[in-house]
Amino acid sequence: MSSPFVPVQARSSILNLPGKYNEWRPSIKLHKYVYCYWLSTIRSSQNSLSPISISGRKEMIAPDGCIDMVFQIGKDRATLHGMIVGTLDRSLYVDLAYERLHTFGIRFYPGGLQAFLREPADLFTNQILDLSEIWKELQTELTGHLQTAASMEHFILLTDRSLLSRLNDSPTGDDLFQSALVHIWQAQGILTVKELARRECISERQLRRIFYERTGVSTKTFTRIMRFQSVLGMLNRMEGSKLTAAALQTGYYDQAHFIHEFQSICGLLPSEYIKSLN
Repeated sequence: MSSPFVPVQARSSILNLPGKYNEWRPSIKLHKYVYCYWLSTIRSSQNSLSPISISGRKEMIAPDGCIDMVFQIGKDRATLHGMIVGTLDRSLYVDLAYERLHTFGIRFYPGGLQAFLREPADLFTNQILDLSEIWKELQTELTGHLQTAASMEHFILLTDRSLLSRLNDSPTGDDLFQSALVHIWQAQGILTVKELARRECISERQLRRIFYERTGVSTKTFTRIMRFQSVLGMLNRMEGSKLTAAALQTGYYDQAHFIHEFQSICGLLPSEYIKSLN
C-alpha cells in the first residue's frame, strides 16, 4: 500500500536553471518504504565545484521527514559518489553552483530506510554522510549498475531491483509506526503526542523511542515537521501574502506564533519566503 503523504520542497530558483528534474515511482513492493527515485540535471555558467555548505545564500532543502540517498554522477557515468542525507529538523542550505551537475536520488518515506538498513535513523539526523562508510556494498553495486546500464532509465530499474533484493521483513513494530504516521498525516501534524499515544494504545515514552529509531527525531518534532510541510505546501500555492489565513488553516493560534514557528524551521520569515517565489 502506498503512503498518502507527498513530501513538499521549497520552490526554488534552481528550477529556472537550464536542465531538468524527473521522478520515477518504485516497484509496487517498495511503495510502502520508497517515495521515488529522482534525477536532476543542472547546467550553469559556473566553472568550479563547490562543497556542500550551510552558509551563505544557497538553495534550501526543507525538512520533510524523509531520508534521501543522493548520488553525484561523474563524467561519462564512470563514478558515483553516494551520500545519506538524514532527517532534517531545520532547513539545510546547499551550494549548487556546479558547472554540470547530474544528481540521482532515492527518497525514502519516513521510517522507510529501516526496511533495508537496520541502523537507527537518529544516527543520520541533520547530517550528510558518505554512503560508502555506512553501506559500502550498495554503493559498489550501484556504481557497477551505472557503468553497465544502457540508459539512466535502465540504471533506475537496476537500482529498484537492488533494493528489492535487500527488502527485509517489516521492522519490529512497523504496523504501529505506520498507523501513527497515517494519523499524523491525516491531521497535517496538528496532533498532540498524548492524543497520538492514546490512539495507538502505547505510552508517550515508547512512542518517542520508536520515532527516534525510525524517523531520527522525537514524535513531537516529527509532528512539527509535518505541520511545516502543510504550511510550505500552502505557501507554494499562495497568491499574495494572506499569512493570517495560512496561520489559521494550519492550526496556529495567531499569526505571530505562525511566523515564529516558520522562521525557526525555515530560516526565513513567511513573507520573505513568499517574496523569494517571485
